[in-house]
Amino acid sequence: MSWSEKGTIMPLSRVDNSEEAEFARAIAIALRHELDGRRSIIKIIGRWTGASDRAVKNWLAGRSVPSGFHLVALMRRSDAVLKVVMVTAERPP
Repeated sequence: MSWSEKGTIMPLSRVDNSEEAEFARAIAIALRHELDGRRSIIKIIGRWTGASDRAVKNWLAGRSVPSGFHLVALMRRSDAVLKVVMVTAERPP
């Protein structure tokens, strides 16, 4: 981490193991399936979660996993994401 005049620059959290990578891909697929055919899905997901466009693009590409707060916000709006989380947690969907 480095210090800038605006504060600490935090590195982007990237997927670093196969289980997490699989979860990231499952979230990306769920979001794309849920919003299939809609325009501006990045903006829609950003409104749902309050996340930046860059973060949403990384989720949709399966490069990173939403943080806890953002994941809960996604589960509130997306049945597909909720189902992915429940299956991953080995709970009945």
